[in-house]
Amino acid sequence: MSENKYKFIAKIIIGFLALWALIIPILQVFGTTIVFPLRISESGEIPYYRLLGVRTAVCLTFVYFAFRFLFLEYSKFYPIQFLDIFLKILFISNLLVWSAHGAEIGEYVLLIVFLPFLIITHIISGKKFRKYFN
Repeated sequence: MSENKYKFIAKIIIGFLALWALIIPILQVFGTTIVFPLRISESGEIPYYRLLGVRTAVCLTFVYFAFRFLFLEYSKFYPIQFLDIFLKILFISNLLVWSAHGAEIGEYVLLIVFLPFLIITHIISGKKFRKYFN
């Protein structure tokens, strides 16, 4: 695939995630709970195992960057690299937490949906593509 195609695909994926991340909290203020990707929760609740997966991912991402700071000190990081790292940790933590809490098999389809996001963010966070995100 050419560099322009990767750049275009990356912009679509990141744009989709940014739009979703903007709409969800706004709707929450008005009393509508959306569960990823676009399922309206009738009860207004997010499944507990999903909350634990995100909480675990945030904590592990903090730990990752804390260790980088403690042992590698000041290394430059681009926002796309942060997104890539967080999505990878989110994928792994959800897989582990969901299996430990007995999530329904249909929930694991969501993880399969995440795979293209992970692959694209991994590719575009490489040295070859960082110049696009300066």
